[in-house]
Amino acid sequence: MTFELQVVVWTTVLLLVLIMYQGAQVPINQGFGWGLGNRDEKQEFPAWQMRTGRTIANHIEGMLLFVPLVLVAHMVELSSALTVWGAGIYLAGRVGFAVLYLVGVPIARSVAWGVSLIGILMIASEVIKATL
Repeated sequence: MTFELQVVVWTTVLLLVLIMYQGAQVPINQGFGWGLGNRDEKQEFPAWQMRTGRTIANHIEGMLLFVPLVLVAHMVELSSALTVWGAGIYLAGRVGFAVLYLVGVPIARSVAWGVSLIGILMIASEVIKATL
């Protein structure tokens, strides 16, 4: 398995951890009854719980860009120093973004998001170059 595909796996593991963390917050804040019920009654969510949902949404958006590019690269047997570095930079940025967003660090989390975007662009440039 290429390093780029390994990063897809670890990015998926990060999503799973974030979803499990979000799920663990429900019984703590809204109670087991509401969490296991049909959730018809509106509940108030603390800011940190809402940040978790936004972190997950942002992570999924990043994966929607990253994963297809890696799969295309894999299908055409493209793996270069740029795709390997791009994948590593993407993963580092995503982990940094998740941690910084969850703890509420505003500017640094945007920098981490930018780092992950640079990783995506590195892979995209190689994929695009291979299709020309």
